[in-house]
Amino acid sequence: MNDMINKSEFILGVDGGGTKTIARLENLHTGQQWLATGGSASLTNDFDLALQHCKALVAELCAQANCSSTDVTAVFGLAGAGNKEKATEFKCSVVADYKNVNIYTDAKTSLYGANEGNPVVVVSLGTGSVGAVLTADGKEIQIGGWGFNVGDEGSGAKMGVLAIRAVLSELEDLGHVESILAQAIVSKLGGDQNNVLAWSTSAKPSDFASLTPLVFEHHDKCCVARNILMEHVGHVENLIDKTRSNYQLPVILLGGLSIPTLPFLNSRIKSMLVEAKGNALDGACLLAKKLTQIQITGCVIHGN
Repeated sequence: MNDMINKSEFILGVDGGGTKTIARLENLHTGQQWLATGGSASLTNDFDLALQHCKALVAELCAQANCSSTDVTAVFGLAGAGNKEKATEFKCSVVADYKNVNIYTDAKTSLYGANEGNPVVVVSLGTGSVGAVLTADGKEIQIGGWGFNVGDEGSGAKMGVLAIRAVLSELEDLGHVESILAQAIVSKLGGDQNNVLAWSTSAKPSDFASLTPLVFEHHDKCCVARNILMEHVGHVENLIDKTRSNYQLPVILLGGLSIPTLPFLNSRIKSMLVEAKGNALDGACLLAKKLTQIQITGCVIHGN
């Protein structure tokens, strides 16, 4: 099978989230790899921007590798790709650029990357949140991941919303901000407490998520921050329990918010957790390789 891989054939994996996008291009013959990072790529938050960022990354990588995208078999794992209409629109926008291409949710690519394609439960905590299961018989199950407007509890964006609500509540009740967290947020947003509501009405999920470090920073000396953190932790624990359900499988936490959240989880949840063997980008590349193998197998069968 490997003999049928052309020396100029490449695979591309893309991990696109609500805050940033990472892409990796690999020459299947030499094993050489190229990596690039860019802005957000959430199909439901800003479709046009996601497409723009992905195309820019691919162009950058192909220039580095001195190859054409038509030599590339690509898998995009993108936030918001659970919206089939958006995923289809994205694929139609890029399908002519590649030898072959598939669009999956970032939950699926995380699922395959976390345990190298073996059975596992994965909960991803970043700007958004989602749970997924890969069962022993190859079945894939997704829990949550519906996006900022209707879901994503346990995410950075929703924690930021809780923080802004606390600020607005203090302004409404007291006429000024009083808690340490609220003062820190007003300072971060320019120092004028009267601008908080205007900021919140135009803020994107990634903007709300940018407030989460303040919650973790001040939780030990501010009861408002502590309460928000505990509400966030409760949402995360619920997502883990709901995703794992009755499957006796190890649980892997992924995403930038998983590290600061981990110490606050209860001991029962912690006992389920194992270290990840890979990430969503690894999963996208693994799925791209599988797609390439399907192509090669199809060529052999057709030749017979």
